Amino acid sequence: MRRVLASISALNLLSTMANAEPPPERPKPNYPHTRSVDLVEREFGDAVADPYRWLENDVRTDPEVRDWVSAENKTTNAYLATLPGRDILANRIRTLINFERFGTPRKGGNRYFYTRNDGLQNQSVLWVREGFKGTSRVLIDPNSWVKDGATALAEWQPSDDGSLLLYAVQDGGTDWRILRVLDVATGKLLDDELRWVKFSGIDWNKEGNGFYYSRFAAPEQGAAFQSLNVNQTVYFHRIGTPQSADIKIYATPDHPKWNHAAQVTDDGAYLIITTSQGTDDRYELHIAALDGRPLRLRTLVAGME
Repeated sequence: MRRVLASISALNLLSTMANAEPPPERPKPNYPHTRSVDLVEREFGDAVADPYRWLENDVRTDPEVRDWVSAENKTTNAYLATLPGRDILANRIRTLINFERFGTPRKGGNRYFYTRNDGLQNQSVLWVREGFKGTSRVLIDPNSWVKDGATALAEWQPSDDGSLLLYAVQDGGTDWRILRVLDVATGKLLDDELRWVKFSGIDWNKEGNGFYYSRFAAPEQGAAFQSLNVNQTVYFHRIGTPQSADIKIYATPDHPKWNHAAQVTDDGAYLIITTSQGTDDRYELHIAALDGRPLRLRTLVAGME
């Protein structure tokens, strides 16, 4: 009997759908013209055409690519605006995400640092509180950096005494970072600015006058964001000095695809360097005493076996 009723219900539904008026046809998108070029390269003996190679240029620096992306977005959004029910979905999603939320606080000296989002902010805001029961104030609001809200505050770490904040800027969802340093008391940026940082840990030394980080070599002229990510190197940067003066700590030129991240132990006594390749769950581990003498790395785990 249940199968019979289900069949009758299905037939009724099909009948209703058949008698219903078809939805109005929407105009097909009028896609922008995309220029092609006569570019053919030989790969492993075969001729491979690549007529749209120019679209691989950086949208931030190539006006033609930027105009093409803007035109494509305009066409897409014009079509999506004709779809029914989008306002219902948008209102429901807005309701679900519209609640205040906080990140786990980190302590530096007598200060507490934490992120807060009022519910609808594109990026969470970094706050600092003076003492456990003190007053809080905004330290960094990444929502004010760009109009589209796509530039984010990525990794950040206060010095042990809480006087300085090291933080990373992530532009438009890229994995590349720009490291900057902020005076917490005044909110003013220091002159330190480090580039070509990617897949890096960031950690202060115990004295709070410098930090460890990992970066790749600066690309050749005209090859920004296009070269391979090889030979990642751990450096130490001392506050107030140019990036060119950073001290090289660790690299593996014999294994250019290996990545390295540096971390200082909680007591500030040791530097630990973790080495990996890709996303494999295998690691090498090195350690060095931070006792004021030249670093001497000792291998704890070798071979990534």
